[in-house]
Amino acid sequence: MRTSTRRFVFLPATVAAAMALLGGCSDAVRVSAPTTTGATSAQCRALRAQLPRTLMGRERRSTTPDSDNTAAWGSPAITLRCGVPEPGPMNPASPEYDPHETQTVMIDSSGMCWLTQPTSGGGYVFTTVKQQTFVELDVPGAYAGQDYPLPELGAPLRKTDPASTDPGVAFDCS
Repeated sequence: MRTSTRRFVFLPATVAAAMALLGGCSDAVRVSAPTTTGATSAQCRALRAQLPRTLMGRERRSTTPDSDNTAAWGSPAITLRCGVPEPGPMNPASPEYDPHETQTVMIDSSGMCWLTQPTSGGGYVFTTVKQQTFVELDVPGAYAGQDYPLPELGAPLRKTDPASTDPGVAFDCS
């Protein structure tokens, strides 16, 4: 008596398709997207459309979740978040607040004003200071000593998010 055994063979095309789907997901950078509304949402959407394809010579990458408030370049990822809350050193309600602390505020060569905060990994978080919407750029320590990213963002930021006219802005780069 003869018995038959069924064997399942995965087709190479099926495996390749599954890998392509999974591979596309793994390339996206996870970035926490700030929740925005109104004018801030419009400014972040406009900024994302104007951001450069490369930053510090690194190619732009997709972000997850997909949001008008985030962008990323390179690996390890340099990430941008638009519509972040006011940084602690600028917020009078924060224990980090110090209106006289100007050592962490700088103007880049494009004329933009940034708050600079070191991270534990040797990198920096830069946050716009005078714009109407706070934009944060997180540059990992792996890029220390390399090109400076801020001037490349100056033109898109000025075009899409004008300087605040609020006289209560704690830090002034001028």
